[in-house]
Parts: sequence; structure tokens; C-alpha cells
Amino acid sequence: MAGKPGAKPLAPQPRIDIIARLKARLEEGNRAEVRLVEVILGDMHFATTAPIAEIAARAGVSEPTVTRLARSLGFASTRDMKVHMAQALALGGAYLRAAESTEANHNSQQVVSTICSRAHSALDLISVALANTDVTGLGQQIAGAKRIIVYGTGGNSSMAAVELQNRLFRLGLNSTAYADPQLQSMSASVSDKHTVVVAFSTSGRVRSILDAVAVARQYDATCIAITKPGTPLAGAVQHLVPFVFEEDQTQLYKPSSSRYAMLAVVDILAMAAAESIGPKVLELLRRVRQSLTTIEAGEPMQPIGD
Repeated sequence: MAGKPGAKPLAPQPRIDIIARLKARLEEGNRAEVRLVEVILGDMHFATTAPIAEIAARAGVSEPTVTRLARSLGFASTRDMKVHMAQALALGGAYLRAAESTEANHNSQQVVSTICSRAHSALDLISVALANTDVTGLGQQIAGAKRIIVYGTGGNSSMAAVELQNRLFRLGLNSTAYADPQLQSMSASVSDKHTVVVAFSTSGRVRSILDAVAVARQYDATCIAITKPGTPLAGAVQHLVPFVFEEDQTQLYKPSSSRYAMLAVVDILAMAAAESIGPKVLELLRRVRQSLTTIEAGEPMQPIGD
């Protein structure tokens, strides 16, 4: 049924984290309830598919105990509870089984090897993905802009956006990074044909960035996206830097290796812009290094700003 004219759409409800609620009952529930929760968490697949009678029998409790547990967790029925358990199993089942993973037995050298080998693989993948990208042309676009706006929302993308800003201002370029959705939209609304927008998004589907790019395009800004080909963001910009990367889902303790690929793209764009500007950036970089020596004496070849 359609809503009333002028009625505000309902805000999306957060997904219930049934695993967290079940674990909380381990400390708050009575003895029978704790046994039941232990059975459920011990075999989520069984608890999701088995009849209530079988679940109760395995835990050594009555069927009404299962019903009371469902209600204490905030569900209208045991069926509703099992639906949420199935969703939790589908979304995070690998993490629920992590305790059985052999990763837990990694020694120091294996940890070092895992991280470094995946970093190397990430760099190899992005190198291949960018083989047909006109990096020089993108550097010229960035270097020739009167204003550069960089967008990124989320862990990797916001980190990359700030890092690109850090690289570009050292070249004398007017660059600003935004992670806040409202600031992204507001900054896009004051862009023009002399503005270059650089948008980072591993998914290519972040609503705030899509909206900001659409606004910037309306005012004739040049938009560059670092994102997955075939996504809405890839189709919304004039220039695509294909970010092709697949995370290793077998090593759950390992942080995302795509960060290394994203940082490589940042450095590639920054270096392309610097080469487009030419030798005059050297004076700016010299000034940056000079300013640092007044704060803290260091080695002459220490990385600028580190």
C-alpha cells in the first residue's frame, strides 16, 4: 500500500546481530538457557535446520525453553529466530568457524610471510589492471586543475583519499579530501569546469559518492573514479582507473591486502601529476623538506613528511 502524500520514508532498520545476543545470554540466562545457547552456537547449521524438538532434546531442555529464548532475544517466534540465525550463518559463517582454522597455529614467520606475499600479489594485480590506463593523461588532468576534490567513504577509500590529498598539496596543487557524505555533496555543488574530482570506492556503489559525482558532473567537473569496472560509479565518470582486486577469503585473521593496491594507485596518480607539472615541483618539495628540518633534524634522504 502506498504511503500518504508527503510522508517520510521509513529509515532502514539495522540488521539484528543474533550471534551477539546469543553470546550475551551465556552470561545472563539461567542454566537451561545457557545449555540451549551453547548447543545453538556449537552447531549453527543444525540449530537453523532442525525441528525445535530436536534442538531441545540435544540441549536437554524443554521445547518451551526454546520458545522463551526466542522471545528473550526479541523475536516474535522461534521461526523468526531461526530466520535470523540462517542470515547470520550465510553472512558470517566463515568467522564463526574461525576457531577451527589452522591460521590460529601460525608462527611469527608465517604471519610475516602471509602479509608480505599478499601485498606483493596485490601490487602485481593492480599493475596488470592498469596496463591499458592512460596514467599520463590522468596526471595532466589533475595537474591542470584549479581545484581537486577527493572523495572516499569507508576504511580503504577514505584512507586513500586523505593520502592523495597529502601527496598533491606538496606539488602545489589545491586539493581537499572529504569522507563525510554531506561535505561530499556540498563540495561537489561548488565545482566547475576547472575542478577535477577523484573518487575512491572499492565497491563502486557508495550512495554518497555516486550522488556527489552526479552533482559535480552537473557543473562540468572532470570526474575520475578508482573503482571496480562495471559498477555504477565506473559508469558515472569520464575517466576510470580500474581497481580489480579479490580478497583472499580463506585467511580470516589477515587484514585486507587491497590497501596496498589502493596506495599504489595513489602514488601512481601523484607521480603522474608531478611529472606533468615538471621541474618546478622540485622547489616546492625542497621547501617542504626545509620546513621539516626546523621541526626535527633528520637524515637528508628521509621521506618527506614521514
